[in-house]
Amino acid sequence: YVSGLGPTLAQNIVDYRNTHGAFKNRESLKKVPRLGDKAYEQAAGFLRIRNAENVLDTSGVHPERYAVVDKMAKDLGTTISTLMKDSQLQKQIKPQQYVTDEIGLPTLNDILKELAKPGRDPREQFEAFSFTDGVNEISDLRIGMKLPGIVTNITNFGAFVDIGVHQDGLVHTSQLANRFVANPNDIVKVHQKVEVTVMEVDAARKRISLSMKSDGSVKPDGVKSKDQGTKNKEQGTKSKEKGGRNKEQEAKSFAQKTQPVKKDADGDLQEKLAKLKGMFK
Repeated sequence: YVSGLGPTLAQNIVDYRNTHGAFKNRESLKKVPRLGDKAYEQAAGFLRIRNAENVLDTSGVHPERYAVVDKMAKDLGTTISTLMKDSQLQKQIKPQQYVTDEIGLPTLNDILKELAKPGRDPREQFEAFSFTDGVNEISDLRIGMKLPGIVTNITNFGAFVDIGVHQDGLVHTSQLANRFVANPNDIVKVHQKVEVTVMEVDAARKRISLSMKSDGSVKPDGVKSKDQGTKNKEQGTKSKEKGGRNKEQEAKSFAQKTQPVKKDADGDLQEKLAKLKGMFK
């Protein structure tokens, strides 16, 4: 199997090659009928072009990362072709120097492994996977949706996750777990399958905020869900009612203690008779 390709697309590639001849570069794959940008993005790293114009097209390095490999070669004063053949030159590369907001250290290490063994098959790391049906564009997303995704890149501030809408979402470090996360690499790995919750969508700026926290009652900016808010109100009401009853009981008790003790009718009569007897002595 090849990520992003089904039987129909695979047959279309074969038919196009039979009609137009061998592919000269990966970019020409985009001319295959029904092979869109998303399918190309997922499949490009697995489709090797023999005798390609660009030597990286024969490797498993994704076209999106060609620029960083070119920079590595230039920094060493050599060509990409020579770099791929010279293991000593490869050992001189310090991947930490090429970490950016877009490319994390795990991705760079994968690139170096591919340069060392350009014929290796990276599909050993993959398992069968499918995105949520009906969620194909940013406009399909709704706040609170729980979706399957694949980690595509890891940076110092979080992880980017492909959820099948042509734009990776960001799981910020504060949303990676229900605890403090110092290093995102401690929580996720590139190509890892994860479940995320949609927190915020900015279609105009093509930004998607995601969360991997297990506590679904907390929304962005610390706003609690309606259910949680209702529970808190109910608890507050019960507390007030209980407090009111306690105060009422205290008032009754106080009134009983301070109310003067009344003498019974017999006691009053005896007292009056005693006074009358005293008058006639």
